[in-house]
Amino acid sequence: MDTTYVPDAERRKQVRLCVRADLVHSRQRYEGKIYHVVKDPVGLKYYRFNDQEYYVFQLLDGKRTLEDVRTNFETEFRPHRLTLEDLEQFARQLVTSGLVNHESALAGRHLFQKRRKNRLTKKLMGITNILYIKLPVFDPDRILNVLYKNLSWIFTKWFLVVSIAYMLAAIALITMKWSIFWDKLPAQNEFFNAKTVVYMWISLGIVKVIHEFGHGLSCKAFGGECHEMGALLMCFSPALYCNVTDSWTLADKWKRIIISFAGIYVELIIAATSTFVWWYTPMWPFVNNLALSLMTLCSISTFVFNANPLMRFDGYYILADWLEVPNLRERSNRYLMNAFNETCLGIEVPPEPYMAPSRKVLFVTYAVTSYIYRWIVTFSIIWFLSGWLKPYKLQSLSLILAFAAVATMIFWPMFRVAKNIRQRGRLPDMKRKRVAVTLLVCASLLAGLFLVPLPVSRIREKGLIQFQEDALIPVYPADSGFLQRVAVFDGQRVLKGQLLAEFTNPKMEEDYLISEAQASVYHDRLNALKSAPVKKTPDSQNAYSQWNSNLTQSTNDEKKYRDQARVLKEQLGALNAIKAPRDGVVMGIPHQDEYLKMWERSDQKALCKIGDPSKLRILVPVGPLDYQLLAEHLQKYHELEVSIRVAGRADRIMKGVITHLPEAPAKDVPVGLTSKGGGSLAIKPTSQQNQIEPLVQTYLVDVKLLDPDEAVVPGTLATVKIHTAWKTGAWYIWRNIATALDVGLLR
Repeated sequence: MDTTYVPDAERRKQVRLCVRADLVHSRQRYEGKIYHVVKDPVGLKYYRFNDQEYYVFQLLDGKRTLEDVRTNFETEFRPHRLTLEDLEQFARQLVTSGLVNHESALAGRHLFQKRRKNRLTKKLMGITNILYIKLPVFDPDRILNVLYKNLSWIFTKWFLVVSIAYMLAAIALITMKWSIFWDKLPAQNEFFNAKTVVYMWISLGIVKVIHEFGHGLSCKAFGGECHEMGALLMCFSPALYCNVTDSWTLADKWKRIIISFAGIYVELIIAATSTFVWWYTPMWPFVNNLALSLMTLCSISTFVFNANPLMRFDGYYILADWLEVPNLRERSNRYLMNAFNETCLGIEVPPEPYMAPSRKVLFVTYAVTSYIYRWIVTFSIIWFLSGWLKPYKLQSLSLILAFAAVATMIFWPMFRVAKNIRQRGRLPDMKRKRVAVTLLVCASLLAGLFLVPLPVSRIREKGLIQFQEDALIPVYPADSGFLQRVAVFDGQRVLKGQLLAEFTNPKMEEDYLISEAQASVYHDRLNALKSAPVKKTPDSQNAYSQWNSNLTQSTNDEKKYRDQARVLKEQLGALNAIKAPRDGVVMGIPHQDEYLKMWERSDQKALCKIGDPSKLRILVPVGPLDYQLLAEHLQKYHELEVSIRVAGRADRIMKGVITHLPEAPAKDVPVGLTSKGGGSLAIKPTSQQNQIEPLVQTYLVDVKLLDPDEAVVPGTLATVKIHTAWKTGAWYIWRNIATALDVGLLR
């Protein structure tokens, strides 16, 4: 047994490493320089080396020691020097990445620990990235080969020309008939209903499957490989993903851009097709709604999410290839982190390799902009879900998502920064003054957020515009009759004396005709009596008395029937033409399905109501906690200011005021405040047919509108913001947590 002592430095020099034989090598040009890309076909990972690094990488053949490699490098790149420490660090990175084999006894354990750590990190990132969760399932290479044999014609020039013309035709259709197109679009409450949400959910899954196969086929068309496809949960919707990172081995950046753009191009073709289908299928509601969902998803959402380079979807990879900056986000974040370490902590950071100093502004700007945009998108989705789940008391789900987002986007980066500084032993390098200033600024921001009063206590809801209770005049039919015609529509402004509706009463018309006929009979009899008068003589006393009696009777009978006919005519005239008793707005006019129905006078049923448009109110539904907050502030300030926005007048904020609150929760709410009428209230079934009871406890707050105009239409919804005293951010966060958990923390 050889017990000769070998110094540590000499032992380190004798280490031998061997590059794996299955690695794939290619050359690429980035920013005008040649780089070497090494593909790991097992892990489907890609690594980039400059000329010097690749030279060292090739020398690791299992025969040369690190000292031999160092000597050859200094001979080849004289006068550059390569220290043993730098070479060992580079070799350690290669071993960690699994690109080289090491015969050391500890190498296997090190690789196993690294693999376990990578798997744990990957799972953690998959859980915390709530907008993009993916799970590998199968190797699609065989399927893509079959599809490419049958669909290779889509990569021809003539198909490109035809598809572009097809999309331009869809755009031209919408542009030339924009007014008709806009009128055919459904209202917001009609489009975002449960049925349409299901359509969009299914459509998104189908579209993303086609989208990802577009990536895979284009990668095949340009000579790349695709060995991973799986399930994807993108923005809480099921989809498919296809790993085409093999495109990074292609030397031509425009081919890589085309592969990234292929999915977007497929969605644009689907959007154009859906436009034509939606336009020409109004008679088939299911097909029409499905086409509208596809048109929306494949056009608007494609540009907001998929084509946006600020999110790590197709647009991001297109921008990265166009700028010739691989791993754009990681490099930008690293540049931003280095700037933070230098500026805020005073740590001197060596320049990053492959990062041109001339692009410092680009990297920092991209890192900050993409971070802010992810915040906006994430919390916009959570805010939408919160409003959607609020009527069903399921806000706790959105709260969990919000906590996950905060942990992912704030605490996780902070943890990584602290861990990086501690592991690299950079704590002694930090400058005390800069650290103190940074901590002071952060503490001031947190104090301002949690302790300084802010306008976070305002209550935002949708309210229903109505007339005030004393502003409505009911209009009743003059008598019983059948409704023949309605001359106005609900919400129409009318003038005093304007025709509202027409009624008929066959019995009254018959009585009128009989009275007219009887009056005519007695009129003729009276004329006959007058034409043959009897003179009063002693001999004709009896005849004269009889004639005079008949004359008087006929006169009275004619007058009676004439008066009766006149009254009936007036009643028929009032019944045939129901007119507005005042200027105002028509409310509650009967619909067409009530035509020819009998209206009994004894029922005291109003035909409609005429409201004074200068006296309007808004009914705003609020929950118990908001009601408690309003009660506290109303008791202190006696009246609360309200800002109101109505449809059609988005440029103007109207004013309102709250002077009193309801004493009890509502047991019956207007249909306009429910989800059926475009509102947000969920309702529950009741035993009474005409009663609409909210699912959760709700108070209807009466807001008096101070300055209405013609754009304010009763029966429509308005966005209401109730101003209360400012509260701190700590109060706001605690209140939202307590509201979502609903365990009585605020009582």
